[in-house]
Amino acid sequence: MFKRDGSGTYSMTVDMSEMAEMMNSLGGADEEVIKIMDEIEVSFEEKNTRMEAIAGVSNWRKEFDQEKLKYTVLFDFTNVDALNQGMSEFYRDSTEVGPTKLTTFFTQNGKTFERTDFNGTIDNFKKELEMEEDEELDLEMAAIMFGDAAYKQIIEFDTKIKSVSNDEYELSEDNRSVSWIFRLFQKDDFTKKPSAKIVIK
Repeated sequence: MFKRDGSGTYSMTVDMSEMAEMMNSLGGADEEVIKIMDEIEVSFEEKNTRMEAIAGVSNWRKEFDQEKLKYTVLFDFTNVDALNQGMSEFYRDSTEVGPTKLTTFFTQNGKTFERTDFNGTIDNFKKELEMEEDEELDLEMAAIMFGDAAYKQIIEFDTKIKSVSNDEYELSEDNRSVSWIFRLFQKDDFTKKPSAKIVIK
């Protein structure tokens, strides 16, 4: 959530609760899913030192519900520059060597906040999918099994929003947040872009 001065809190949630319910009805969590959640946990621990060293980033923390397969990481930031540094470190490729490459996810100019096109999670997902030998078949199978699986981005403010430039974003009833959804296994969504200019009042 952004405050008017550009400070705020960033959070990222991996929510597989619906999958957990389905697996519980079938007798328990699949070993592969448990392995994925364990890898996320290890990744969090590995990032601790680097995240805590970033100026303007604080209160790096996690919330983990293994039963519901829901995992959230959060950190506070003092300004947009600190947010970009924190997100760059968080989404850093595990194979990357040397200093973390800074990526600009957000910019701020007065009351205008801009979300750029870059989206590490989705870009990496697309690359992995393109590496598959039969991408079309994989998408069709995945759409049948996980048709509702989606990446959802919510940008929230402590004041009301005046306008948002991207029609793919949905404005909340209280006019304090906008959300953008990318369905992971629906090819129609592969042309969607998260970039938007958001003006607050």
